[in-house]
Order: sequence, then C-alpha cells, then structure tokens
Amino acid sequence: MPKIKTKFFLLFAGLLIITSCSDDDVTAVEPEATCFDGIRNGDELGVDCGGICFNTCFDELVLEGELVTRRILSSEIEYTLNGPYIIRDGAILEIEAGTIIKATPNNDSYLIVAQGGQIYIYGESDNPVIITSASENPEPGDWGGLVICGQATTNNGINARSDLGDIFYGGNNNIQGSGTIRYLRLEYTGALFRNEKRFNALTLYGIGSSTNFSNIQAYESMGNAFEIFGGTLNISNLVALNTGLAGIKVSGGWTGAGDSWYLTNQNNSGIELGNNPINFDALPITDAFIENITINGPLTNGALAYNNGGGFFNLFNIYTSSISLGININSDIESLMVDVGNLEIENIEFENPSSNFIPTNYSGATNFYSEGIAIGAGNRNELPDWAQNWTIGF
Repeated sequence: MPKIKTKFFLLFAGLLIITSCSDDDVTAVEPEATCFDGIRNGDELGVDCGGICFNTCFDELVLEGELVTRRILSSEIEYTLNGPYIIRDGAILEIEAGTIIKATPNNDSYLIVAQGGQIYIYGESDNPVIITSASENPEPGDWGGLVICGQATTNNGINARSDLGDIFYGGNNNIQGSGTIRYLRLEYTGALFRNEKRFNALTLYGIGSSTNFSNIQAYESMGNAFEIFGGTLNISNLVALNTGLAGIKVSGGWTGAGDSWYLTNQNNSGIELGNNPINFDALPITDAFIENITINGPLTNGALAYNNGGGFFNLFNIYTSSISLGININSDIESLMVDVGNLEIENIEFENPSSNFIPTNYSGATNFYSEGIAIGAGNRNELPDWAQNWTIGF
C-alpha cells in the first residue's frame, strides 16, 4: 500500500509540473519597450527616440541620399528634404496623413522614385500630405518636385533615361504598380535640373496600371503642374493653380485615361496633348481618353494644345472660361492628324471668352469638336466639391 501512494504522488507532481509549464507559455509577456533597446517600438518616432524617449530624432528629420529599405514618415515630425532623395528598387516610402515635408530652396532638392521603388502617400480629404518650400517667403521654383519612374511601355523604348533625375524608366510591364497617392499638395516646385529643364510638380514616366494616383494639387509651380510620359495608368482628381507652363502635359505613348481635372491660371496652356517631342512618329502612339475637365484662363497658348505629332485623343465634357484660344493645333503635322480623325472633342464649352477669342486655329475641313453645355470637373468654373478642404489658393 505505501508503494501505491508513492507512485500516485509522483504522478500528481508530474502533472503539476506539466500544467505549470503550459501556463507559463500562455502568459509569456514580451519585453517592455525601452529607449535603449535599439528597436523602434512603443510610441517612439524613431529608433530609441521621440515619444516616451526625451531625445529628438535628429536623423529622422532629414530626407536626403537614397532609401533602400522601407521607411514610414510620421505626421508628428516635420521633415526637411535637403537635396535629392531617391527611393531605389525594392524600397518603399510610406507617408502618413498630415505629414509636412519642407524642401530646402536652391539646394537641388527633389524626391524621385526609381524603377521598382514604391511610394504610398495616405493623405485624407481634411488632412493632406504637404510637400512645400522651407523658405519663410516661398516662391515658385524653390525646389524640384516629385518624379516617379515605372516599368510600363513608353515610346522612348526600354530603359530610357529620365530628363529629370537622370534614372531609368520604361519597359514592358504595363500592369506594374508604383504605389498609391491620395490627397497630396505639392507647392512652389519647378526648379531647374542641371540648369537645363524645369521640374514639374509631379512627373510620371512609364507608370503601370496597378498604380493608384488621385486627389493631387500642384500650387505655384514654375514648370508644368503635371506631366505624364507614357505608361498605362489612369489618373483622376488633379488640381493646378498658378502654373508657369502647362497645367497638364501628356505624351510619350500614354495609353490611359484622365478624369476630373481642375486647372486655373496656367501661363502657357491648359492641357498639352502630344505623341513624342523628338520623334513625332514614335510607337506606341499616345492614345488617351480624357473627360470632365475645367480650364480657367488666363493662358497664352490655348485651353487645349495639340502638338508633338499629335496622337489619338478622345475628350468629353470640357469647360473653359476666360480664354482667347480654345483649341491650338500646333502645326501642319498636327493638322494632318486632325484631318484623319485622330483628335475628337465632344461637348466643349467656351464661356466668357476674351474679345479676340477664336475657338480653334485649325483651318481644315474636319469637324473634330462639338460645342455644348459642360459641367467640367464638377462645378463649371468653380472649385468642385471633391477638391474642397485639402486644396489652397481658392
């Protein structure tokens, strides 16, 4: 009998040990975050800095050089863009809603996403991301702009070099994605690159159709507000105010669609529509559908300028006001493109034109446009509802 009790006691003790080990596994607690563990955790804004840590994240404040990993920019930090900042192949830059980045003027400051890199800007309608000048008295041309290079088709071939930033773009991956941008404001852009060409607020080279870009404003750009060169992306809800050149320039074999563009006070033209500035016959030919556009003058080169060899364009619901020239057909070459039906514009309205207004300088026989009542980007000449709260200058 004593032997049985001993065996039972040992069995019971063994069960207690097993149960105790199991309970330890369930209630295991992660080590508490500290300001000395070499990890960004807790509410820290960087590695062992910011948040509960009293030291400032000085290294986290400056954007310059190259990004080769993943980086998240916090709305709790005001960043300085201090020269070129390149998002390399495989790297990802994420920017939270409400983040402000200030670019150092006259310092070759610009942000560029290389092929294979991605950018995710998560602004909100009442809390946009803002990239602006660091000057106390900002002016157009204080810094470069945002340039994104993709792997989709352009009519400059595969592995072309960008004339802004001088990196590769183009390829055959037409569904490639370069990221997401929503509710972004780009202010005081348009500095010269290598004293040769002005940056645009946003320049897109060969961007694929899996990219999602919408609700972007270019404010006080000395170059174009937006330029789309090749690619297959669709892009919507663009706003341009006070632009030194064109509001939007599209060419390079772009085969996408544009919707809801609101443009006011462009110095040159509202929208430039072309194929290739060097080789007018380059393939693939630009082939785009654009609708719901407002173009408010004044401007000097036409609300719509058809140039650089033309291309295939279908436009619908175009509202214009305070302009002297509606549709500028640039030369005899583009006139031939109109003759064969490559440019079609349906329902364009010319409201409150200047005293010397002409709808087009085209003198051929083709009736390529039709006039009608247009609402444009939403509210005719007024800022559309979708552009309220996150834009400035209106």
